[in-house]
Amino acid sequence: YIAMHAPDQLRQRVAHALSQILVVSPGAIGDSSYTESFLSYYDIFVRHAFGNYLDILREVTYHPLMAEMLTYINGESTGYAWTRRSIFQKADENYAREIMQLFTFGLYKLNIDGTRQVDAN
Repeated sequence: YIAMHAPDQLRQRVAHALSQILVVSPGAIGDSSYTESFLSYYDIFVRHAFGNYLDILREVTYHPLMAEMLTYINGESTGYAWTRRSIFQKADENYAREIMQLFTFGLYKLNIDGTRQVDAN
């Protein structure tokens, strides 16, 4: 409704498009009744619809929904785990992989027309 009737239709449509790229899945989050959390997540895209993609990534990174969905909400660094509990554990790299593969440059290098590059030419 807002995208069709608001005076800032372009901003609303860009925000919707961004929300389809930087997705959070209600199924991956324990309780999908966190309406306010989903709204505050969507507001990131409304605020930065015409801004810098790095600012969007920064806010998405620190948002609790993304933390819960990508399992880094209670993560510990290797140094912290060693100092506190004398165990060596590897860092959870799930979010870093998601940022690189899904939210920024993807798995494959592409040609200018969007087709996948298969060799140097």
